[in-house]
Amino acid sequence: MSRLAGSRKGQTSVEMLFIVGIILAGVVVIIPLYTQESGDSVMLAAVRDAAAQAAVYIETGVISDKPEYEALNDIIKNYTEYGSVGFRFAGLGVTSESDEKVTITVKFTHDLSSNSSRDSKIAKGIGRFFREYLKDVRGFRLDGGHLYYAGRLVEFNVTVGETWEVVS
Repeated sequence: MSRLAGSRKGQTSVEMLFIVGIILAGVVVIIPLYTQESGDSVMLAAVRDAAAQAAVYIETGVISDKPEYEALNDIIKNYTEYGSVGFRFAGLGVTSESDEKVTITVKFTHDLSSNSSRDSKIAKGIGRFFREYLKDVRGFRLDGGHLYYAGRLVEFNVTVGETWEVVS
């Protein structure tokens, strides 16, 4: 009788190990997917913050001597003439992504007259600001003039009014 009880305990232990193995396998599969999604969310939140900063900075028309704002200072000096303009961050989204590169479209609107040449230069300036601002944010790095997040090249499609520029 005691031999049968020992056999059952052994079978129960094997079943428990099997169940624990299935749970651990599930964790190993799910956690990397979760951390990848979480990392993408952190990246988009940082870009959203940079875009909101740029819009408010340009809208107020007041310049700063901080190096990361140099590109926005040029926009204020050359295109808004130090005036307060209706310049707004309208939204962002991931346009495309792969293991090597992620492209983020960032859209801005303004109350200035329509001028595609000016809007193109503003878009390029905002892209330069993104590089300077985000290079100091955790997870981002600037290498060879290009911005990377978690090893992937980050490319911005900055739209100002109806004009867009690709900045990486």
